[in-house]
Amino acid sequence: MHGILEFIKDQHYNFQSMLGKSTLYYHLFARKFPFSQMAVTGDTEIVIEGFPRSANSYAVVAFKLVNPRVPIGHHLHVPVQLIQACRYNIPAVLVLRAPEEAVASFMVFQGSLNADIYLKAYIRFHRLLLPYREKIVVASFEMVTSDMNRVIEAINSRYGKEFSLIDSLPERETEIFAKLKDVNARFFGSESNKSMYPDRGREKMKQLAQKKVLQSSWLVEARNLYSQLNRNAL
Repeated sequence: MHGILEFIKDQHYNFQSMLGKSTLYYHLFARKFPFSQMAVTGDTEIVIEGFPRSANSYAVVAFKLVNPRVPIGHHLHVPVQLIQACRYNIPAVLVLRAPEEAVASFMVFQGSLNADIYLKAYIRFHRLLLPYREKIVVASFEMVTSDMNRVIEAINSRYGKEFSLIDSLPERETEIFAKLKDVNARFFGSESNKSMYPDRGREKMKQLAQKKVLQSSWLVEARNLYSQLNRNAL
């Protein structure tokens, strides 16, 4: 039974991923709350998006900490979000993480060991954004989680904005992680595999997932795309 459920979940995500380049995604998967509140609209003032498990939640929570009233497009994890931002000249941030880490972590989240499906989704996501890499701010996972102010400064500089910076950032890390834990509890309860913040309980699962990722023939292409986008990254 577990194998059947895993297969269904994998295929459902694969279908969503394939539609992620088109605005059709909004009509099929982002019509209802809370996803309708995360989609890019005419009121959106910034888009922060990336492949799942790439520090998207950290980036959004940290930004909202000091810019609470700014409408954000986020957490749909599809490239059309960033493509729409480019079309309408909305400030946009691609949060970028290496495939070995992002894909393995997402496999744990999904409860799956099918590395091929999730690596192909990673490839699909990032390949579609290559033509837009000069129009968006590419922020590495490492930069987002170590100095979100550098990311906000880059946004302000590129788009002529005045988004607030996080005062005393090192001291406010505790506040950021507290908010992450609260969001995690509201959406996923006690499911440790879906944790949005570091959790030692996931390490064994992640090691097994990483082994599957390293064995996949799709990893070379995923790494190549990561390298191309990372050249533009903060």
